[in-house]
Amino acid sequence: MIAPDGVVALREERGLRLLVLWLPPLLTLLFLAIFGGGEPRRLPVGVVDLDHGAEARALVRHLAASPGLDPGHAYSSPGAAKAALQRGDILAMVVIPEAFGADLRAGLSPKVAAFHNSQFLLSGKFLSSSLTAAGQDFAVRAGVALRLGRGQPAPQVAATALPVRPHIKALYNPDMSYARFLVTAIAPAMWQILIVVATVLLLVWRLRRAPLPTAFGERCRTLWSLLWPVTALLWLQGLLMLVMFQGGLDWRPAGNVLWLVLGLGLMLLAVQAMALMILALSAEPLRALSLCAAYLAPAFAFMGVTFPRGDMATLARVWGDLMPSTHYLQLQVAVADHGAPWSVLWPPLLILLLFLLPLPLSARALPERLEVSS
Repeated sequence: MIAPDGVVALREERGLRLLVLWLPPLLTLLFLAIFGGGEPRRLPVGVVDLDHGAEARALVRHLAASPGLDPGHAYSSPGAAKAALQRGDILAMVVIPEAFGADLRAGLSPKVAAFHNSQFLLSGKFLSSSLTAAGQDFAVRAGVALRLGRGQPAPQVAATALPVRPHIKALYNPDMSYARFLVTAIAPAMWQILIVVATVLLLVWRLRRAPLPTAFGERCRTLWSLLWPVTALLWLQGLLMLVMFQGGLDWRPAGNVLWLVLGLGLMLLAVQAMALMILALSAEPLRALSLCAAYLAPAFAFMGVTFPRGDMATLARVWGDLMPSTHYLQLQVAVADHGAPWSVLWPPLLILLLFLLPLPLSARALPERLEVSS
């Protein structure tokens, strides 16, 4: 029995085996290991205590009680803390002013200045919310203690301590896990790049080995024999990626995971269709690989995960729309996070199907053969 061309290619090409068999799970494991902490903990915060009173020490204790803050970095002056912030030794600095305790006891609402490095967006956002929460908690407790010390009745103080009690409920990622937020988007973007590179290398292997048939029907059968074994293996790698999400991130899709199984298959076929089209247009392996890298490498930035797509510039939105991973991720979020109905799921599935429209023209436009360069 004659083995399909795709199986022969996997046997002969070590680099192709690496791309198809080993790199997808290894890279997913790497991302899980990098972001395994889930959320930032004990981020370094510098404290400049110019008051040295009991109230200032109580504020520092409140900051230390926050799981995201580590205020154990004391500095004698704002200048020293600023230099440490610029060096990256700390990610935020808190300056407690002189006479902080005296002003607090006098009811003068002293101001505590906090500065954080928001060049790192995730840590900056986390620091900002943690500092705000700790500061508000201290302010409420200090205000209650002050009014009780002045002889106000306890029921009256309790009723006015928090006149508005907001109830804020986090949806879809209640644990605020950055691992679940990042890895479930980075891994499909990485998988997409491996697919396009593996497909181009597979086509180049075949075009250098023997010429493609001229007749369109025979050419399609040849390409099918070449592509289906690698396509099946890559699809299984995509399913393994979802299993690794579940095992490594406690990822539990709210909707029917079969839609994601279908979406992974359509995304895979869409990326392969783009690889065929790029190779047909360039007719040169190195140029095709360069075009694939320029086309898909920025996928994570344009998916709309870290920055809302609705606020992107027109060029960024168009570029994102031209990447299959963008539409698969919309499907993944709708199924896994929102448990969305069919009316939300069919548009990204349809768009992934539309990527297959150029497939017949690309198959016909492929060169019959590529010469092996000396």
